[in-house]
Amino acid sequence: RMADLSANTIKNYGHDIQLLAKYVGGGVAVGQLTTQILNNYLDWMRNQRGVPCSNKTLDRRITSLKSFFRWLTPAASLVEDPAQAVVNVSVRSPLPVILTNKDVDQALDAANLISVSGKKPDIRPVVLFTLLLQTGLRKGETARLVTNHLDFSDHDHPHLYVRYSDKRHRHKERKVSVEPSWVITYRRYADKHNISERVFPWSVRRLEYLLEDITNTASLNKHVSFEMLRWTCATRDHIAGMEPEKLRRKIGVSKVQWAEVHRKILKLAQ
Repeated sequence: RMADLSANTIKNYGHDIQLLAKYVGGGVAVGQLTTQILNNYLDWMRNQRGVPCSNKTLDRRITSLKSFFRWLTPAASLVEDPAQAVVNVSVRSPLPVILTNKDVDQALDAANLISVSGKKPDIRPVVLFTLLLQTGLRKGETARLVTNHLDFSDHDHPHLYVRYSDKRHRHKERKVSVEPSWVITYRRYADKHNISERVFPWSVRRLEYLLEDITNTASLNKHVSFEMLRWTCATRDHIAGMEPEKLRRKIGVSKVQWAEVHRKILKLAQ
């Protein structure tokens, strides 16, 4: 609740901890729980319980364990956090697909070509693509972005603000830098399309089509998407030396989610 997670997530986490309590039995104190016991519990749930447990559910239950014991260890004065090493037992989902540096160059060339060629040159793809590559914004965050959230007052360090109206998601709010070169392109785009309120006044599906135009023009064997650009941004920032905590805040990931997200970023960077 302190992390402003959704009611559904809180409900699921509670169910997961109740399942652990049922497994270990009512006579076991929390101080007696070890990493081995938690590993045995996860193995039981996955292979012996007789109830289907998908990889996604298993990942959530591992996350709920880590969240619970991260709070419990100092609260109950435990000697150590038994869930800290549990992450290694999960059957993980496949790594996301990202753009290589060569892919990025091809996509940028294609986006710039779309902006100047053809019967109807379209600057929107290059503005959208470069924004996502630099900021790692989610699809919904991009669609909700309004001009009041852009701050170009510092010419050398322009930035934008990611805002949420729902209090449950306030922990995702953040300030994200953009490159001065993007501001130049954005102003050309804003003038052409009379942008006054929403930065991208089209449907999310239309924005996805703009990214698809880049994929087709660049003849990439990958389908450029919001999710792909989000992971590409995070991986490039990691390789460039951004500190993990700063990167976590930039992409708007909770501390509970960060362990898994960071693990994937490290793998992608390799």
